[in-house]
Amino acid sequence: MEGIKHVVSTARAAYNRGKSRPLEFRIQQLKALERMINEKKEEFSVALKKDLRKNDYAVDVFEIAGILNETSLAITKLPEWTAPEYVSKSIMTLMDTVYIHREPLGVVLIIGAWNYPLALIIQPLIGAIAAGNAVVLKPSEVSENTARLLGELLPQYLDKDLYPVINGGVEETTEVLKQQFDHILYTGSTNVGRIVMEAAAKHLTPVTLELGGKSPCYIDGDCDLDVACRRIAWGRYTNSGQTCIAPDYILCNNSIQDEVVKKIGSAVSEFYGADPQKSPDYGRIVNQRHFKRLMSLLEGENVVFGGQRDEKELYIAPTIVTDVDPNSRIMQEEIFGPLLPIVTVNSTEEAIDFINKRDKPLALYVFSHNKKLIQRIIAETSSGGVTANDCLVHYIIDTLPFGGVGKSGIGAYHGKFSFETFSHRRACVLKSLGMEKANSIRYAPATDSKRKWTLWLMKKSKGYRKMHLFTFALLGVLVAILMQFYRV
Repeated sequence: MEGIKHVVSTARAAYNRGKSRPLEFRIQQLKALERMINEKKEEFSVALKKDLRKNDYAVDVFEIAGILNETSLAITKLPEWTAPEYVSKSIMTLMDTVYIHREPLGVVLIIGAWNYPLALIIQPLIGAIAAGNAVVLKPSEVSENTARLLGELLPQYLDKDLYPVINGGVEETTEVLKQQFDHILYTGSTNVGRIVMEAAAKHLTPVTLELGGKSPCYIDGDCDLDVACRRIAWGRYTNSGQTCIAPDYILCNNSIQDEVVKKIGSAVSEFYGADPQKSPDYGRIVNQRHFKRLMSLLEGENVVFGGQRDEKELYIAPTIVTDVDPNSRIMQEEIFGPLLPIVTVNSTEEAIDFINKRDKPLALYVFSHNKKLIQRIIAETSSGGVTANDCLVHYIIDTLPFGGVGKSGIGAYHGKFSFETFSHRRACVLKSLGMEKANSIRYAPATDSKRKWTLWLMKKSKGYRKMHLFTFALLGVLVAILMQFYRV
């Protein structure tokens, strides 16, 4: 495993030479990344089809589009993001230059996920490059074709020393985590997230963990069920349910449960035809291990829709289960597949209580015409993100942070938030060596008069911006008074 240590040390040496810091270099690397995605789109489509049976539409919409949008945003906005951020001052610092400087963290590690194996490693890479870091990439070995292609293509387009790719399985990942990094971003399961955080703690390395959990979907009786069920079916069964923010289970009143089942079933037929196994738009489970895991979750459950499976083809039909015991296994772990349990509740209060008794989810969905009810659920629950009357769409808005809370994750990224995640906000104060008489009121020996003057100078008055010029004019008078005062 000396090779991994050498790769990381080479990246650090290149970073220490200042290679990744110039703004022009960052933009050049981002443009090269953009060019790679455009020029090698067909190769990525082939790899993603082999890994997850994604068709061209799924690749364009769920993998490529987000990468290109974020790359374009970073290239356009990077001069603005990297500019000094000047902040308001007290009277004491009125003559000083006070600002926030964004500097890169150093050498960061990005560990990708297998369900969206291109987007979930390249999108954070965009932010890390924009912030001026060196980046070690570890794609998920589960989506082996995409991982292999990334290892081949990235060195052809990006700086080989600054942005290396390390491929391999658990052994390689374990060795990578022994190295010292300045930040780690991991996307994946909560269990592996604990391992990553434990390894990072040995070096006091900060982490961003994009995990998951059971994202609830509450359906209020006062909503358009036809629209709600179509959108839920889309959110649940896209990528065969292998989406971290997919609605994991439904909460609704027993009086509408049968109708919900019927309408979701109708939406599935509309999307994928009478036999989803034959549909080019319906994906497959990533491997046999996950197939068997999903099948075990169905044991003893009341399947009212779907349930068909083909282990040889790694196919599981869009499935709905009802009469679900909240303590059953299917309700204890993130499903990450095309199974949709329905739990009945008698009221909004009961739904809120059900959500709050469980770990904080990565996403929360609510369907209702009642805006006050939606706001109440937002106010009385906690989750990484919320979307009302739709699913997944908060992920694609790059002006919103994407991340979890509690056991669903730590930190966030996307758009400018990616740049901020991989930047250190450095506090900068530039003072003059002049005006020492005015500054001397803070030096020993302490007197009651010095204390009063110092406390007054430290204050920020209300309406500071409006009074800025007035205060500036008075400062000259104040300095003269202080100088006279301390001559006595």
